Amino acid sequence: MKQWTDLFLTLPLSEGWLRFLLFVSFGLHLLFVLLMLGTAMLGFVFFLQRKFPGDREGLAWNQRLIKSHLGLKSLAVVLGVAPLLIIQVISSMGFFTATGLFAYTWLSIIPLLIFAFLSIELFERKMLATPWIPFLCGVLGVGALLTVPAVFTGALSLMERPELWAEFGAKKLSLSSIYMPHWLFRYLHVLGAALVFGAAFHLFFSKGDKLKNAKLQRWLLGGTLFQVAVGVPLLFTIADVFNWPVLTAVTLGVIAAVFLIWTLRPSCAPAEPRGWGILILLPVIFVSMLTARQSLQDITLTRLHNEAVTSLKQESANLDKYREQALKTFKTKLATVYDNGATIYSGSCQPCHGAGGMGNGTAGRKLLIKAEDLTAIRAEKTYIRSILLTGIDGSGMPYFTVFDGEKIDSLLAEMDKRFAMFKQVTIPDRTVSDESRQVWKETCATCHGQKGEVSDFGQTLRPAPPNLQRYSLEPDRAFKVISEGYSGTVMQPYRALPENTRLDLVTLMGVLRHALILYF
Repeated sequence: MKQWTDLFLTLPLSEGWLRFLLFVSFGLHLLFVLLMLGTAMLGFVFFLQRKFPGDREGLAWNQRLIKSHLGLKSLAVVLGVAPLLIIQVISSMGFFTATGLFAYTWLSIIPLLIFAFLSIELFERKMLATPWIPFLCGVLGVGALLTVPAVFTGALSLMERPELWAEFGAKKLSLSSIYMPHWLFRYLHVLGAALVFGAAFHLFFSKGDKLKNAKLQRWLLGGTLFQVAVGVPLLFTIADVFNWPVLTAVTLGVIAAVFLIWTLRPSCAPAEPRGWGILILLPVIFVSMLTARQSLQDITLTRLHNEAVTSLKQESANLDKYREQALKTFKTKLATVYDNGATIYSGSCQPCHGAGGMGNGTAGRKLLIKAEDLTAIRAEKTYIRSILLTGIDGSGMPYFTVFDGEKIDSLLAEMDKRFAMFKQVTIPDRTVSDESRQVWKETCATCHGQKGEVSDFGQTLRPAPPNLQRYSLEPDRAFKVISEGYSGTVMQPYRALPENTRLDLVTLMGVLRHALILYF
């Protein structure tokens, strides 16, 4: 059957409402991210402009500007939780695939943010002190902070291009791929937006100071021009997925940006900014940018989701014919009372070991380490009991502490009844040669111990070899394991040994529990 490629989570709300909430929550998150980034970048640039000339008055104003970073970063982080949760639900395949491919850099976001926030906090506190400490903190803090949107834009850009997932995962994505310039221009576009909104935010809180207003207006104008310059090549990287909603949003945003540039042009800009014009135009630019981004994302992810849902419906239709049979089997098992050995074996042992105990159960066929043939085991009852209670590490054999002691004893009795597991092992009537005993001591004893008790090295293996003083196999099965090995374990095949040597080793295995002094 075809493997599923999506999670098909039950949506808590209709898809339309979830997309609306994603748009609103991501918009709020993005707004405060831009304000946070813009504040950090502008604060560091203003520090460089004021510190080395020794302008303490300008530094004091810049320190107040950077102080606002604390509140902005807190809101940006908190408001980022909602869109992450929503996109995980409505676009689980795209989101988890992209973040999985970006695993290491994606996980680095948290330490990067912690380092950036602490560095920028120290940058603000030491701004009026010696110049090199705040300079170093500013470089490291702003650098770490600017790395985070690079990771986000990279992951989101990849999420929207599923045709590149396999190539990206195989690390065969060339620099000439359209993904790389799209990622770069998208990242630069975010930085330009951060400068625009950061400058506008502090512009409205600096009224009355013409010098600072003029400086911030220049940054606002420069950031807008930078966005336009970067936006043109960015549009070419998404030309293959253009549609009317994207075109409409981009056109509206460009018109608003042109009006903003006209409003801020140096030849006509008054000493006091045209606050109402900026107040209207910036939200239009922001919403247009956000709408275009959301529409581009929906073009790909909605198609993927619809394809997955169609596949789900087809598979559901194919499985419908088994529904009644499966429900009947499930209800029968649900009504089964596990109070005797036969029932416990049927429900817990048979899936791997098979009804006849030969290790050919339906579930056992899929195991890397195949289930043992119970008909060939000859062991102490207490040893098998310990295996049932503790399982075998490194194998598919689980522990069965879910059953009480009485039920375990009942299961042991059932297995002895079916497979004679606790009778004496058959020992071949042959004389073991000195050469074969030497092979045992030099090779087999490495894992099994000189007397079958499991060596110190053997105890480190997963799964560890059995204690041959308490556990044996019938000669035919033992010979097969020695000759062919035990797939999935460190027990390798020894078919290169002479047949007589292998037969001698079978005899040694059988007598370890009965004639240690005679043979060793």
